[in-house]
Amino acid sequence: MSASLDTLERQLKLYKGLVEVSALINGITDSRELLPAILEVARRVLQVDAASLFLTNAGGDLELATASGGPGMPAGAAKITVPRGRGIAGWVLEHSQPLLVPDAYADERFFPDIDRKTGYRTRSILCVPLVRKGGVIGVLQVLNPLDLQAFDEGDLEVFSAYATLAATAIDKLRTIERQREQQRVAQEFAFAREIQASFLPQSLPQHAHVQFAATYRPALNVGGDFYDVLELGPDEIYFVVGDVSGKGMPAALLMAQALSMLRLIVKPGLSPVAAMARWNAMLSGHTIRGMFITALLGRLTVSTGQVELCSAGHCHPFLARADGTSAEVKIAGSPPLGLLPELPARAHPLTLAPHEWLVLYTDGLVESFNAADEPLDSAGVTHLLDRKFGSAADVIDALNRGELDHRQQAEPHDDLTILVFGFQ
Repeated sequence: MSASLDTLERQLKLYKGLVEVSALINGITDSRELLPAILEVARRVLQVDAASLFLTNAGGDLELATASGGPGMPAGAAKITVPRGRGIAGWVLEHSQPLLVPDAYADERFFPDIDRKTGYRTRSILCVPLVRKGGVIGVLQVLNPLDLQAFDEGDLEVFSAYATLAATAIDKLRTIERQREQQRVAQEFAFAREIQASFLPQSLPQHAHVQFAATYRPALNVGGDFYDVLELGPDEIYFVVGDVSGKGMPAALLMAQALSMLRLIVKPGLSPVAAMARWNAMLSGHTIRGMFITALLGRLTVSTGQVELCSAGHCHPFLARADGTSAEVKIAGSPPLGLLPELPARAHPLTLAPHEWLVLYTDGLVESFNAADEPLDSAGVTHLLDRKFGSAADVIDALNRGELDHRQQAEPHDDLTILVFGFQ
């Protein structure tokens, strides 16, 4: 009767400990606190000599996350890996089953090397999997009960319940940490978008008869496309559309550098060919990992409608004519910026008549892919431009709507920038 009473009292104490555990570990929101707390409560509630917690790594094996108690037990920071299927913990991982080992040295699955290295003597082991959403995320084990020679089935039942609580807490904390990381990344990208947007024109020149309009959409949070319109005087306006190879943060950084350089280069009276050559010389040797820049640089003389274009490996512009037709303007280009120390650039002149619109863009327009992996291509853009337009903004709206209608639900393949100008 006394033995049964002692067993009941022990089980009652263990289950009371589970209530305490639930309140404790669900109130912790830092993994540096949670994992040691799981072990300390397990040691105190189960009254054991030592405890350890392993988590699965990317290779599917176990790595020691933290350990507590026992002379010679490894510190929590020690790098200890247990292969799947090796030792007691490896067996529990592989089979996803709890294991009670009354006598460690009598069990062939026990791996005694750590005992030999540390001088610690393992008598009895409770080892249980940490299971969440059908998968094992780790293993929790305790060694050597203080007041008994070996663990029993009642201890295993309680410890399994404890492992369920611990696994839930670990999974919850991982979710919280992922959310924190996502929020941090989102905040950093929002800041990066603001910085990048600050390099683009905040407003465009609007003369009595000349109109400019533009649109910019990065495929990711930030991108490598850029455009600018620089009014150098009442009769001279420089403009550029460019595309840095790649996407994301590296492209955005090079884009900011390239635009800053160009603004230092462009001066009244400087031809686009000369400006492009100086720009390339400044960029040459400063790009990294094979990155380069394509750009279409030009100058508009407002009084005459004369346009001088210079291309460095960039897309040919389109001309939307006053009669409702359109055509691609073929420009003899040169290699992209930043690849060669000298750039053999050439000028391409044209004259804009009233109600004609010059369309500069990046390849995110012609290479806009739909769900069937079909690009909009030059023919599709020409079709969108085959109509009469009353303003530069009308051209931008038609191209934006047409690109979206073509792409439908497909994600953007590339950054997209369009700059349009012309005479009313």
